[in-house]
Amino acid sequence: MKYWVIFLSGILLVLSSCQSGPEGGVVNKVLSDFGLREKPEGYVSETDKVFQRLGEIGATEMQRLNLENRHGEVKFEQKGARGEYYKEVKVYTQYYPIDAKPVSHSGESGQSYTATIEYAYSIYRSASKPTRAEAQESTADIPVGIEGKETYRYSLGPAGVWNGEKGQKVKSN
Repeated sequence: MKYWVIFLSGILLVLSSCQSGPEGGVVNKVLSDFGLREKPEGYVSETDKVFQRLGEIGATEMQRLNLENRHGEVKFEQKGARGEYYKEVKVYTQYYPIDAKPVSHSGESGQSYTATIEYAYSIYRSASKPTRAEAQESTADIPVGIEGKETYRYSLGPAGVWNGEKGQKVKSN
C-alpha cells in the first residue's frame, strides 16, 4: 500500500507539471517554436529578440569599419610621362540586419546564434598630388560615384549576446 501511494503521487506530480494554463503553456510554446501551431498574439521568439538587437551590433561595427578605413589607400594614376597620386577611402554609410539563426551545440548552456549584417559603402578620393606623402596627408572628400555592399557574419553567444568580436566578411558586391 505504501508503494502505491508513492507511485500514484509521482504520477500526479508529473501530470500536473505538464498541464497547460489558459494561454497554452509549455506544449503550445514548443509547438509554436517548431512552427507546428500558430503563434499566440504578441509572441516573440528568441530568434526574433536576437534579430532586434542586430541594430546595436551594426551601428557599433559600422563605426569600427570606418575607423579602420579612415587612412584609406594611396593609389597612382598615370598622366602622360608623369603620374599623380591620390588617396581613396571607403566610407560605410548604412547597415542592414539580414538574418539571425540559432546554432546548436551539445553540452553548452543556452543557444548560440550566427548573425548576418550587410553594410553599404561609398568610395571617396582626394585631389591628385605629385607625391605619395602629400596624397597620404590629403583628405578624401570627392565622391567617386562607386558604391557597394559587404556582408559580415557574426558569432553570438548564448541568448544572442555579442562579445564584440569582428565579423567575418562573407560577401562583397
